[in-house]
Amino acid sequence: MKRCILILYLLLVATTAIAQSISYEIKGSVSGVMDSIPLESATVYLQNRKDKSMIKYTTSNQKGEFSLSGTTVHKDAILFISYVGSKTYSKNISLQSKIDLKPIYLENSSMLDVVMIESKSPVTIKQDTLEFDPGSFKTKRNASVEDFIKKLPGAQVDADGNITVNGKRVDKILVNGKPFFANDPTMATQNLTKEIIEKLQIVDSKTNSEAFTGELGDSDSKTINLVIKEENNKGSFGKLSTGIGDNDRYDISGNYNKFNNDRNISLIGNGNNINAPNVGFGTKGIRTSRRVGVAYGDDYGENNSLSVNYVYSDSELENRRLQSTEYIVPEAPYFSNVSSRSITEDRSHVVDLEYQAMIDSTFHVDLVSNFIYLPGESNFQSTSETFDEFEELINTSSVNSNTIQNQKEFRNALNLTKKIGRKGAFIKVTLNQATNDLESDDFTMSELLFLNTTTDDVLRNQFTDTDNFSNRFDTKITFRLPILAKKFFIDFKYSNFSQKQESDKSIFDFDISQQAYSVFNTDLSSDFIYRNNASIPSVKFNYRNKKIHAFLNFDYAFRTLQNQDRLRPEFDIKRRFEIFTYAGGFRYRFNRRSIINTGIRLRNMIPSLSQLQTFTNVSNPLNIIRGNPDLKPQNRYSFHIDFRTNNFKKGFGLYSKFKADFDNNRVVSKFTINEDLVRETTYVNVDGNYNYSSYFNLYKNIKFDKLRAMRINFNGSVSTAKRINFNNDVRYDIKNVSYMPSLGFDFEWEKAFDFNANYLWNYSLTNYSLDGFTDEEIITHELNLYTEVQISDRLTWENKVRYIYNPNIAAGFDKYAWSWNSALSYSLLDDRASISLRVYDLLDQNIDTRRIVNTDFIQDSQSLVLQRFFMLTFDWKFNSLKKRPKPPK
Repeated sequence: MKRCILILYLLLVATTAIAQSISYEIKGSVSGVMDSIPLESATVYLQNRKDKSMIKYTTSNQKGEFSLSGTTVHKDAILFISYVGSKTYSKNISLQSKIDLKPIYLENSSMLDVVMIESKSPVTIKQDTLEFDPGSFKTKRNASVEDFIKKLPGAQVDADGNITVNGKRVDKILVNGKPFFANDPTMATQNLTKEIIEKLQIVDSKTNSEAFTGELGDSDSKTINLVIKEENNKGSFGKLSTGIGDNDRYDISGNYNKFNNDRNISLIGNGNNINAPNVGFGTKGIRTSRRVGVAYGDDYGENNSLSVNYVYSDSELENRRLQSTEYIVPEAPYFSNVSSRSITEDRSHVVDLEYQAMIDSTFHVDLVSNFIYLPGESNFQSTSETFDEFEELINTSSVNSNTIQNQKEFRNALNLTKKIGRKGAFIKVTLNQATNDLESDDFTMSELLFLNTTTDDVLRNQFTDTDNFSNRFDTKITFRLPILAKKFFIDFKYSNFSQKQESDKSIFDFDISQQAYSVFNTDLSSDFIYRNNASIPSVKFNYRNKKIHAFLNFDYAFRTLQNQDRLRPEFDIKRRFEIFTYAGGFRYRFNRRSIINTGIRLRNMIPSLSQLQTFTNVSNPLNIIRGNPDLKPQNRYSFHIDFRTNNFKKGFGLYSKFKADFDNNRVVSKFTINEDLVRETTYVNVDGNYNYSSYFNLYKNIKFDKLRAMRINFNGSVSTAKRINFNNDVRYDIKNVSYMPSLGFDFEWEKAFDFNANYLWNYSLTNYSLDGFTDEEIITHELNLYTEVQISDRLTWENKVRYIYNPNIAAGFDKYAWSWNSALSYSLLDDRASISLRVYDLLDQNIDTRRIVNTDFIQDSQSLVLQRFFMLTFDWKFNSLKKRPKPPK
């Protein structure tokens, strides 16, 4: 009965909307009043005259021409045209089939008195900044900033809250231009609500020093700045939420924010045992977590600012895992089955501080400090069996361990920047320091039993005392010499890097007679001092104008690696390297919408300490490791090209990228397997590895009328790679090809429903150049559905459904799973509160099954996941100030 009523309600809404729809078409052109030059990328938009909501928007082309067309249920509208540096134009319009406007000329805002206009452009382009108006994008009731970002053209948010814009990752979230919990952007996007945001700005990421000197930022990453509404910039606001469920499940969260113009204070806290925020979607294990944080930001006068935050968190993760692995060995593959259980308790204290000062208009000081304290404890148990190619059991093993550890890390970065003259010259001194101190106590009992052989079993009952301490310090001096003022520069840089790491691992066997861990085990213990020192002169050529940015950088590094073995002096090593690297890039901006970017790079990666040292590591008796002191540094030659365009006029955007990597002297593992299926590992250099990858993201926004809109998103990636591997002294190639297309769409019917669907197909084919090994094919199908139905003004029904199918998973593992989360929410107190009944994993079929293919093994696994429960939640949001009053007409 309820379903019939809902269908009748939706049909009534649809019939009413269609019956009242008005078709319209508006054409015109816009130019500057002083010079009559056509204005490209001026924002043109229609507002409903009654409620000020946006009907449609577009931007002008290179000739200043624009066109708006569509259908709407409102006849009376206001046309707005805005352009940076000009007064916003407005005109009342009665919508009809065709309207041809006379040429429109925008006046310079500096010539006019300030006029308050109650309107906003949905999208504004200001040089390299994209600016979005939250009020112009429809979202669900009480939407978070993250919900709003998901609606932006070219933006994507994954299950962990990571954001990409036009294929570029967002690595920093600012609030009013200040850091907001610097190490965790989700603290802002998942806790702050859309309704408090005046505008959202997206720019290339820059350091404070780069912003001061006018240097271009990192084009591979983005920063989002949330500008708080004026009425919220002097008052307090926040949200509280509590949920109680069956099976002792709970979810509690809240935030309190007090802003006073340049000063802001925020308190955020949450606690749950439902793996929030990724509830019921294949997350490994069951996590109980608590977190509380405080953030403070203030401007001291016009030239000083301070931001500091503290976050405490603790969590307990319980996981159970089944794992089946096939190891790839020429002529004699073997197999293992592992069952494990772990409980990990982690706690963390994090303090971030950022201070900026302008000594004068030419001298900038920037200090960033970070302190982390990570105490924790883990318990781990596992049992395993290993079989040969004839399925004969060769060995069994078990491990039971308890580890308690404490880690402290302290990092500082100081930039002193002095501008010289007015042509763009500057000198910059950068000082970076990092200290890391790790202490751990580990108690382990293990046994390795060999069957049908004379090899001795390995039985251990040991205590391991680990002390690792590292200190790193590096300095950089940069001088920029302008050749053409503000266009062509040469940067001269000198860097000095110094790192010292002390690693002491003392292992004691249990003495039965003394009932204590008192027998020092020399074979398993280690005590190293590792030094890494480098001097790197470099020169960089930069050219830029309004359309072009090009650079070419050359480095030459003098690096010394030294390892001192205090237990085995005969294994001391010292290596010196002289390394040449380069990087170049070219970016061309066709217009405000389209950019092409290409680059080349030679990177150098030195072998790690464990790969170089000749000490034999037998801590894992099934995998004995010995380094190779003759390893050479690895060179990686890279090329990339990417293109992106956004046509807001047509609601269309495209981002595409191609990248190629070629490795010379790549460090790879070389395995030898004996008859007891014990692996001995060392490292060698090889040539011939490569990787080609491509990615695209295409979206299209379709607005049917004021009530109905749809967004289509199509993206995918294609990659092919070659890896060289060694097993039992046999060299073989592994080639992999993968395809991962994804198609999704989001249909919105305002005040009726929102439907989102996304399908992902992941195909991978791996080929081994070994006789007897067939190609390995992996296919994964994933379907995600989301619906939100507005049953009434107060009642909302929300559903999230996920289906995964793994047809190639091994026998004994589940091949498919459904996960369905559903919620009914009722709004209270003028939309300031709501009560919800939620059910997670309604079908009770949630699983986490995976298959991976590596260079030397194929592995299937299944982990513990959270299963069905019900929860009743209550949400309440508060704001101490009323909305800003509208200006008198």
